[in-house]
Amino acid sequence: MQCDPGLTVLAPASAAAAAGGIVLLGGSPLRLMALSAPGARVFAALRGGATVGAAGPGAGLLARRLVDSGLVHPLPPRRPAPVGTVPEVPEVTAVIPVRDGAGRIGALVGALRGQCAEVVVVDDGSLDETSAEAAAAGARVIRHDRARGPAAARTSGARSARTEVIVFCDCDVRPTADWLDRLVAHLADPAVVAVAPRVASPAPPASRGSLRERYEAGRSPLDLGPWPAAVRPGGRVSYVPSAALLIRRAHAAFDPALRFGEDVDLVWRLVGAGHTVRYEPAAVVHHDPRPSWRAWARQRHGYGSSAAELARRHPGPLRPARGAASAVAAVGLLALRRDRGGTAAVGALAAGSVALTTARLARRLGRTDRPGRAALALTVRGRRHALLAAAETSRRTWLPLLACAGTPGRLVLAAATLPLVHEWWVARPGVGLAPYLLLRVADDAAYCAGVWSGCLLRGDLEPLIPALPSVPRRGRAGGRGAGVIGAATPPGRARLPSTV
Repeated sequence: MQCDPGLTVLAPASAAAAAGGIVLLGGSPLRLMALSAPGARVFAALRGGATVGAAGPGAGLLARRLVDSGLVHPLPPRRPAPVGTVPEVPEVTAVIPVRDGAGRIGALVGALRGQCAEVVVVDDGSLDETSAEAAAAGARVIRHDRARGPAAARTSGARSARTEVIVFCDCDVRPTADWLDRLVAHLADPAVVAVAPRVASPAPPASRGSLRERYEAGRSPLDLGPWPAAVRPGGRVSYVPSAALLIRRAHAAFDPALRFGEDVDLVWRLVGAGHTVRYEPAAVVHHDPRPSWRAWARQRHGYGSSAAELARRHPGPLRPARGAASAVAAVGLLALRRDRGGTAAVGALAAGSVALTTARLARRLGRTDRPGRAALALTVRGRRHALLAAAETSRRTWLPLLACAGTPGRLVLAAATLPLVHEWWVARPGVGLAPYLLLRVADDAAYCAGVWSGCLLRGDLEPLIPALPSVPRRGRAGGRGAGVIGAATPPGRARLPSTV
């Protein structure tokens, strides 16, 4: 069992502390769960590395509640091959959708043949020698006479698979050792229907590699970070790309009508049907960057262009967070009223909002020790997330509106670039600060252009309109389920990028 990076273990108030219980706070969205003394002992055993079977009575039920709440993440056991024996090849079929992949497809087929029971290449109307190269490398080839898109190609491969589990791999992906075994291990849980690895762009040596490669190594749109997660709309990991995706064959139902966003659509349909999709960053594949700046910009534009259609199919997750809209409005007000009165008004509104949210949270945390301090820390963290969401929304969604809004809009956009300086400082990519800022702004602008073009083409502006306030769901800390702390949930929106 691995704890979520945001998990906090709170000491209960005096009455509960005497009984030896604890209170857990974490997950995405943020949840509160009170554990009795026996539950606290089981949690301590699980946290210390004990298996579910050895952690004590009720460990299975508690582990399921913790995992479903996003408070912890499973570490499924892997079965190492006995010394001196060849590891068994998993009963998995690799499906590679590709168009014009000659010169690359053979190496990928060769790498996957040693890791999978079978490799199927779906040639989606290639005009080169893709089919011949794939067949020579040992793949079973299915050919489309014309290009039908990645979703249709994956569906054709899934239907022809001879195993119950499939792993989709794009042609520009390079697998590493043990990545597939780490994914397959998650399927020991029958609730899990799909698992995705971390799709990282390898960092080139400082003396080599183009600016594009060095930027991509630190800011790939497919790299979802180093922490595991349950995938769900609005969560810390809201989607996973199909550049590399392990899935039970019965659930590999991509919609061929989608040319972009087909992976996001599939994952959200699976989660909406009650299934579990997991992100496992301990399994890593490498992804090659786009070969030119034009292809790089086209990729980002394509990601954004899927927002309108996805919003039509899945209303809600793609709308800008209401906290982001409030933060942008506050900065705009400061730009309009650059006197002490305007600053004082904005400051008073911000302080009042923090005080009100802190008081509400303190009541929800009443069973814990020092609820006021914990509530204030949560509120500050939530406001920080709101500001970051506002900056991202300004760059990736509202850029045209703010650019036309005169001085207030320009001030908002200037403020929206400040988090990028901190981002660069923390990540320390192999790119200097000035080129990094220029590329990040260009990255977001290309995505934003895709969002607007998709919205205008389909006549649906939902991805541009902030979410309306909602009533937080109530949950008792000591009840059968984890209580959802709606007011303290870090605001955000589902990040999109799909893969092509």
